Amino acid sequence: MERQKPESGDPRRNLEGALHEVSNALTVLLGWIAEARAPDATKEDAEHAMRIVEQRARLARDLARRAIGVAIPLSGEASLDEVLADVEESLRLELARQGHHIRREGDTAGVRVKLGEDVSQILTNLALNAIAYAPPNSEICVIARVGDASVELEVRDEGPGVPEDRRESVFEGDTQREGGAGVGLRHARAMARTAGGDLGLVASQDGAAFRLTWPRLEAGDRRMRSMPKLSVLGGARVFVLEDDLDVTGLLESALSARGAEVTLARTHKELAARLDNHDAILVDLSPIQHDLAGAMALVRRQAPNAAIVFITGSAESLPEGLEGIWVRKPFEIAEIVSALLRARSGAESGPALADSKVSGTGT
Repeated sequence: MERQKPESGDPRRNLEGALHEVSNALTVLLGWIAEARAPDATKEDAEHAMRIVEQRARLARDLARRAIGVAIPLSGEASLDEVLADVEESLRLELARQGHHIRREGDTAGVRVKLGEDVSQILTNLALNAIAYAPPNSEICVIARVGDASVELEVRDEGPGVPEDRRESVFEGDTQREGGAGVGLRHARAMARTAGGDLGLVASQDGAAFRLTWPRLEAGDRRMRSMPKLSVLGGARVFVLEDDLDVTGLLESALSARGAEVTLARTHKELAARLDNHDAILVDLSPIQHDLAGAMALVRRQAPNAAIVFITGSAESLPEGLEGIWVRKPFEIAEIVSALLRARSGAESGPALADSKVSGTGT
């Protein structure tokens, strides 16, 4: 596919496009709310469902706020494997309703991409289209081809396909989907081109095949970004427990850019397995809210000398029984960096506020 020049303007400020993405997020969110309320749902099922609900609710909120002009930080680099797994898991209920399943092809191990949240949004859009058009009990195939500078992701379905004479117009608002507004593909292409990639249709004997081209990142990219701010967290080994894929990508990119060595975990189980030998621990309370006392006892036992910073959705304070420095969601990276520096210096407990002098930047 020939690379096109980025389209003018920021597609994130396009209200039609943002509302379409919010609608997609709400589709996923409502499905998982129903799952959490199912009569046969276990406690673990409900907790898993509500983590996805929380993630998609935050996504919808940030999409809406960006569209009206609020400066919300963009997600940083992300593992392509994790992005693909997150999309598949988020859509598991929508797939199951029609008897569909996703098959993945291609080796994406170790591949990282910029703006992982945007990749997730576009793939979610393409997958929801495939679910809508494909006949029941069919296969949706996601094929990854990794190049030196970019990655191609094809989403193929077994539906009726797109006629030759509509292969460009579907990206201009032309839709035959019942209840469709013709916004999704137009917005997805604009996002891809703004990022330096592209989105288009490719020839397919059966069904539709959409190909997303997206820039990939090399290890050298991360080193270059970290050099200007190396002195801020230089050499710090930071453990991050966070179950939101977009937030982990942002934190890994931002903290690495400031000289930290970052280890990521998303669950209580991963916390126990990877915790040793860290100078600071950044703890989102969501993954451990079912057993705060036990999780913190584990942290203090395995990393007794590590500085601890909590991330919480509370507007007022930490839950009863917890003390320490904390950052309120939604946060700026400057607040996280300031909190880590305060915790490492042994400062008193309480909320962290952004300090541009120590963090280097507020984004």
